[in-house]
Amino acid sequence: MRFIKIQLFLLALFLLMARPASATSPVLGYDQWKNLSSHALLEKGEGFWAASKMDSALVCCVILSSRYSDDLSKSEKDICCEAKMEAGWLYHWYFNDYQSAYRCYLTAEKIAQENHFTHRLADIYTHMATLMTDRLDIESNYAYQQDVLELFKKSFYNAIKMKREGAVGFAFGNLAYYATIHHHVADIRPELEAFYKLDLPDGFRYKMFFRTMCEGVVAYDGDKVHEALERFSRLDDLVPEKGINPSTMVRIQSMICLFKYVALMSLNQPVEALKQLDFLEQNEAQSQLTDGIPLALHMKHKHYESQGNAVMAREYELKYFRAKDDFVFGVKLFDLDKQKFLIELEEMCDEVKALEQQKRIRDLVAWGIGLFAIIILSVLVYVWRNYQNTKERNLVLFQKNEELLDLEAQEKVKPSVAKKYKSSPMDDPAKDELLQRLFDIMENCPDIYGEGFTLDQLAHLANSNPNYVSQVINEKRGVNFNVFVNEYRIKEACRRLTDKQQFGGLTIEAIGHSLGFKSRANFAATFKKFTGLSPATYQRMAREDNALSGSDS
Repeated sequence: MRFIKIQLFLLALFLLMARPASATSPVLGYDQWKNLSSHALLEKGEGFWAASKMDSALVCCVILSSRYSDDLSKSEKDICCEAKMEAGWLYHWYFNDYQSAYRCYLTAEKIAQENHFTHRLADIYTHMATLMTDRLDIESNYAYQQDVLELFKKSFYNAIKMKREGAVGFAFGNLAYYATIHHHVADIRPELEAFYKLDLPDGFRYKMFFRTMCEGVVAYDGDKVHEALERFSRLDDLVPEKGINPSTMVRIQSMICLFKYVALMSLNQPVEALKQLDFLEQNEAQSQLTDGIPLALHMKHKHYESQGNAVMAREYELKYFRAKDDFVFGVKLFDLDKQKFLIELEEMCDEVKALEQQKRIRDLVAWGIGLFAIIILSVLVYVWRNYQNTKERNLVLFQKNEELLDLEAQEKVKPSVAKKYKSSPMDDPAKDELLQRLFDIMENCPDIYGEGFTLDQLAHLANSNPNYVSQVINEKRGVNFNVFVNEYRIKEACRRLTDKQQFGGLTIEAIGHSLGFKSRANFAATFKKFTGLSPATYQRMAREDNALSGSDS
């Protein structure tokens, strides 16, 4: 009964853990996508990305990345790492949620390092550095410029190590751009030399674009500014025409403008340089890339300030502060639908984690129940087999004992060589006669079952001397008086234990007492010594044997 209660409790616990969450996620598509496999969900997210359905793409990424655990396979963990990185990109570029983006990048970096996904690190470092660049440009806080440069360098060298031409090119492009406009070209000379020595394949469509950029930065670093400007001016024609995301194209155009601006200012051509900033401002405004507008306005403020035009410098400083405020404080209010979506997405992310935790607990409980059931089944099988083996052994003993008792009933005289009683006046005929009288007494006289029955009593019943009785028992039967008496007592005990009609109302202890045994323990010990079985086992098996014989007949 206790075992059944335990099983029912474990079953109830399993069903409780297996019960799905009743709450419905407010995020569109979540309830349909949460049960998809990781590979299917990744493909769905890539499809949404290609169709510019960024909300749905982010949902897929968040579901995937929230599934991460130590129990996943290597490939599953890699998918989670990629999803976390792409979620950071979406938070950064589409939702302008820098904090969420940075958390995603840090988590992706941790997953990549723990699992040795070195092929992911170049992209992760580039995204992190770009995020920090945008933040520093918006805030006009350049205290962490070296940190940004180090991230771009890590991305660059990791991409080279993994032989990823595209990642190498864009990591170098970002590094060269950032170092040039912030006057840190001297800090990246080893990287310029390393990139120039790379043998990029002709199939890499950005090959000439980044190589020309490298030549321009090297020329600028070597005070060959005219040559640098010529290289920077050629970049517009070297940008591939197809396969570029619109926002990426805007960033590339803005990058080229700033390269030319730096060169023109070094050539003391402020008017031409200002035209580049005008184009930069228009390009960012028309594309509605709110995070790029503060940089354009800040650059124009610094430009007018360097030219001594205090009025225009003040005007663009105010414009910069307003744009910065609009970006930093206005994003949260600008698109309420996006903010509502992000809040719901956070709730969904918590739900995904809770469901994954629930799944792990459910799996653990299932394994525990399965293991417990296997152990119980094994124990039951062991007990059953042991019972069967014991039953077979007891049956054999019972049958042998029956055979021995039957043989003993037929055997009246057992030959024995007399050694102990050589001086006895009894001859063999006298001994045989006395033994036969003893047999008759043991078979027919109930006095032998009395408690405390002695050798003298037996000799009196046989009208003989106790010494002669003892001699005959020892010589003819090969046992002493006690064993001789107990043989007959146990033989009678076997009969009474199986005689349900006459002795069925007596307990085993009562049967033993009726045969002269002082206690149940003494009776049981003596009985097992002669039969090999306990009285209870003998009684049960004898009755089973009788029942089987009756059914067969």
